[in-house]
Amino acid sequence: MLIRWQQQVRASAVVSQVGPADQSVKQSVKQPVRQPVRPQQLALRLGCNEAGKTVLRDRFMAYPLSISPVFRLDADGSGTDAVSEQRAYLYRMNTSPGLLAGDVLGMSLALEAGSALYLADQAATKVHTMPGDGTKAAVHYEVAVGDRATLEFLPEPLILFADAELKQVTDITLYPTAGLTWGEIILPGRLARGECYEFREYWSTIRIKSPSGAVAFVETMKLLGKGNQFLQRSLFASGPVMGTLILGLPDAIATPETLKALSEDVDRLSADSIEIASSVLPQGNGLFVRAIAQKTQAMQGAFKAIATLTRKLRNQAPLPYSV
Repeated sequence: MLIRWQQQVRASAVVSQVGPADQSVKQSVKQPVRQPVRPQQLALRLGCNEAGKTVLRDRFMAYPLSISPVFRLDADGSGTDAVSEQRAYLYRMNTSPGLLAGDVLGMSLALEAGSALYLADQAATKVHTMPGDGTKAAVHYEVAVGDRATLEFLPEPLILFADAELKQVTDITLYPTAGLTWGEIILPGRLARGECYEFREYWSTIRIKSPSGAVAFVETMKLLGKGNQFLQRSLFASGPVMGTLILGLPDAIATPETLKALSEDVDRLSADSIEIASSVLPQGNGLFVRAIAQKTQAMQGAFKAIATLTRKLRNQAPLPYSV
């Protein structure tokens, strides 16, 4: 199914490139946990306290972004899953009505050695109608996941209103011993009111780098709304909700046998309401997952099930139902 998916993507208005970058391109990153985003409305740095629990070290918030207090799972007394008891849970909140023309949002997130974070959104992000060609909104993430740290980010959907245009860039520095679950869900309009693929353009780039700055993975997608000639093809017609999920596993876990088994488990989550395809990342340290669904709930349920599969590989408790 993945081969068919890739063929359809190349033949459609979605342009996707997945692969290792030129290894000669290197950049010295001595302190990846302190790379700033300019401008930025939210900057977080988390680390472990003396008890091993993940806590906020530094926090900067500016309108419209803020975060909730840290939540943590109650200990069950068994002591068999210390990570679950020490992991921090945070909700990101946006107090604005959404993204408007000319908006530029930046967020930086750094996890120090051994820390673990599950980050979620309080609500979906609305990308509003933008007047005239050339007007757009932009979002930039700068993320660093340190030695033995784990980051899970399953945000609420991006809703692309009619005549909206958005460019999103995500730069992630990932240690070989770190774990990553990074998701994205796209709604091509306000589907309940019959608005579908009436936006102008959505452009997304995700880059994953090593601590030395060598680029290990790049995925770029350009999704056209108006004028898309392929909306009736099976790639789009089977469901309007599109999703991307990147799973990064520590080198000690990411064996060929483990990745093969995980990929098969992920692909088996396909059902009548959702189609899922996965492939191994170029460096062999995780999976790239793409899905298309009829309903947002089906996409979110599948992504949470996949996050639980990766937790199982790390001998950790499943994702809580409530998040």
